[in-house]
Amino acid sequence: MMKKIFFILLLLLNIPFYAQPPGGGNGGGRRSQGQESESNEEQKIKKFSASDVAGIFYYDIEEILKKLKLKDETKEALVSKALKNYNFKIKEISFLNSGKLSDLEVVVNSSFNVNESENKEGMREQVEEVVRPIRENIDENEKELNLTLESILSEKQQKKWLKYQNKKKESLKPKKPDTSSRQGSRSNGGGMRRQ
Repeated sequence: MMKKIFFILLLLLNIPFYAQPPGGGNGGGRRSQGQESESNEEQKIKKFSASDVAGIFYYDIEEILKKLKLKDETKEALVSKALKNYNFKIKEISFLNSGKLSDLEVVVNSSFNVNESENKEGMREQVEEVVRPIRENIDENEKELNLTLESILSEKQQKKWLKYQNKKKESLKPKKPDTSSRQGSRSNGGGMRRQ
């Protein structure tokens, strides 16, 4: 019995060593790790999110209430109700358009490797065709929310709210790759070799 347990333990201890090829599964070497991380960065950057482009997001009510530092319970309840109402309307918009948005994501993400300018222009038009009405609907709800909050909040709180809102919307915009730092290090390296 002890021999069987010992044998099983020995097998279990050796399994992790065989789970990955030698070199940690990266084909060995630092250079491939760097290349792998660059390609991962590119994939992260290229990932298209139709809901982000359309401006679909939900407000964290607790976080907003803390940021606004509302001391009046009535105001807090009104702000909370306005935000819940907005979130509900956005969930409705998201639900009603989920099929269109997911189809658009599949089409756009699968065509990122194509370099034809005609195809890219057609893709841009397709994105706008699907996203524009959704974004307009969201913008209407956002204006309604802002008007409601403007009637509740003080001027200082309203400024905090708008700053928070803009920051939240900016976070949805796709980030452009920072190639300047990579190119700068390459050109510096090239300059060193010549000297």
